[in-house]
Amino acid sequence: MHNVYHTPAEDRGNWLAAATTHGREATAQAAALSTKPFRVRTIGRFDACAAPGGGEVQLMQTTAGLREAGLDARLWRPWEDSLNHDVDLLHFFGSRQDFLPLVEAARRNGKRVALSTIAWFDWRNAWRESAGWLARGRAAARYAVRAALPGLSSWRRRLYHTADLLLPNSQSEAEQLMRLFEVPAEKIRVVPNGFDERFALADDQAFTRRFGLRDFVLCVGRIEPRKNQLGLIRALRNSGQTLVILGDVVPGHEKYAATCRHEADSNVHFLGALGHNDPLLASAYAACRCLTLVGWYETPGLAALEAAATGTPLVLPRGGCAEEYFGPHAEYVLPHDLKQIHSAVLRAIERPRSAELSRLVADSFTWKQVAVATRAAYELQ
Repeated sequence: MHNVYHTPAEDRGNWLAAATTHGREATAQAAALSTKPFRVRTIGRFDACAAPGGGEVQLMQTTAGLREAGLDARLWRPWEDSLNHDVDLLHFFGSRQDFLPLVEAARRNGKRVALSTIAWFDWRNAWRESAGWLARGRAAARYAVRAALPGLSSWRRRLYHTADLLLPNSQSEAEQLMRLFEVPAEKIRVVPNGFDERFALADDQAFTRRFGLRDFVLCVGRIEPRKNQLGLIRALRNSGQTLVILGDVVPGHEKYAATCRHEADSNVHFLGALGHNDPLLASAYAACRCLTLVGWYETPGLAALEAAATGTPLVLPRGGCAEEYFGPHAEYVLPHDLKQIHSAVLRAIERPRSAELSRLVADSFTWKQVAVATRAAYELQ
């Protein structure tokens, strides 16, 4: 099959079952036909170490999963790896202008290119997250022009059309690529985001022993306007709820972080970032009463999948594709509606942990399953 996984709007989750099924078929075919390792080199943003986030976890976990799935997969070493001799396929993670020259060079050298787009397009979100009226106006105008003229040339359109294969994380993201950039459906394969299965075994005591906190509202993510920590702080002011914010400041957004701290009351705890492999991160999910992410979009956000593995109640934004992943197992809010966020958090903290939610993510969203679906996309495209 060479088409995107189309599913009814009311049952979008079926794309995952389709991806998994095709993955098993493609892997079996490849095992029968291939006699040499397929060499995949993966590439993330070049400043990833400055403020690593979900995209970098997706990059590293997918790379490791592809190795376990039998491919010769590792990170691209630009100063050592030759496009002529050391690679069969380059897999990029993210929609970045600085990827375009290398994508075009790879295609000129006859190498295949896959791109996990990790993108979301919505004029309301662009308006809300951009700093300053001028920047907001420009962001909203760019979206309006793109929606009206999807054939208009841009670096992003060139990137999407030059790559051989696009791997959005949801059906909604796939539909945006087709609608706004006229990407052919046959170039798109939906591959979900994933989580590390160790999160399902988290110990709630470790975080409490280290920080003296439990039964709190948890927010995990880099501190920046797009993640809307300030909105969450304002929504929970005077609620009496303890709020724990885990994340470092994105360079360039120090003023925003200072505003968050200034408006926070004594119930808000900024604990910095915990490494993705730090057991305290998993323990935080197990120790909290609910995970609340109220950014302007989530695609769907690794923190949501990791918390869901522990059955933690979720409060997530309506923008993005979280509803495709979690369906009725989460509260959904509009990021700008502080009263709605306040009410949703209070409902969530009264809910018990959900074994059904834990099973949902364990059955559908492990990194092993993501790797199988990714390999299938390489081989069926």
